Amino acid sequence: MSDTFNPEPAVRQELVDAAASGMLLVFIGAGISRLVGCPSWDGFANAVIDQLVPKHIDYHERSLINAIPDPRKRLSLAKIIEEENGAKVNYESIFQINVPRSDIYNFINSYQCTFVTTNYDLLIKPEISRSKKEKEWRFFNRDKLMRDKLDERGNVIHLHGCVKDPKNMIITTKDYLEHYASKEVQVFLEYLFMNKTVLFLGYGLEETEILEYILKYRGNEKKEDKRLFILQGFFNAEMSLYQKLKKYYEDSFFAELIGFPKDYEEYEQQKRIIEKWTERLSFSDLKAADEATAMLDELQ
Repeated sequence: MSDTFNPEPAVRQELVDAAASGMLLVFIGAGISRLVGCPSWDGFANAVIDQLVPKHIDYHERSLINAIPDPRKRLSLAKIIEEENGAKVNYESIFQINVPRSDIYNFINSYQCTFVTTNYDLLIKPEISRSKKEKEWRFFNRDKLMRDKLDERGNVIHLHGCVKDPKNMIITTKDYLEHYASKEVQVFLEYLFMNKTVLFLGYGLEETEILEYILKYRGNEKKEDKRLFILQGFFNAEMSLYQKLKKYYEDSFFAELIGFPKDYEEYEQQKRIIEKWTERLSFSDLKAADEATAMLDELQ
């Protein structure tokens, strides 16, 4: 076994087949949006708290809140302060990108499949959907988490809400617990994992908690039924950690961890990989793929 990562790991055949059959779904995490300049969880929490100073809290209170290590706890406190004081945080301004640092979304948006994201930003704009009104393909409220939305290519589903509707963004610890306990989310994720081949992009080690929230709804398929793939970056010196995590994801979620090296371009390396994979992926509608299969069956 090599002690270094392949800078351009090959796209798995299961992903190629899923794209061709209309079954591929790409799940986008914060690691992708950070490449273009969106804030980390720490940066997001700090930006929210900064908007509460000095009108709703003073600078000393801000320093006390910022000393809390967990950004989600800081966000939970900020939400309480916001609600108690009638404050209005401008969440959309936090995610506005004037000059993106990377063009990775150019390649992601060329993928002609369905997208689900835990990001609040509006950067996923599939080329296949741009001729339609945004409300016809972008969905972000819990009552829009419907199974049929997963079967149409070009749809973008925000699992945690988005900046278009700040009131319903899943931000605090309480929000997360209630959201994932809801029947709508459970049915949605169960259908997703039962019926789709899923590629996770942008979920690094810091997003492990969110990833596990999602993956716990993975069904009881056999281990050899490979339908979950996670592209994740590591330094070459972390090969031992990667091998342990690879086994952990296989044993716990029947998911394959695909590692890439951060030594050369750090997370920007993902752009090279996603761009390369576009050469192998050919997308079809679910219905068209079913009809093609039926025609082949008739000819045999």
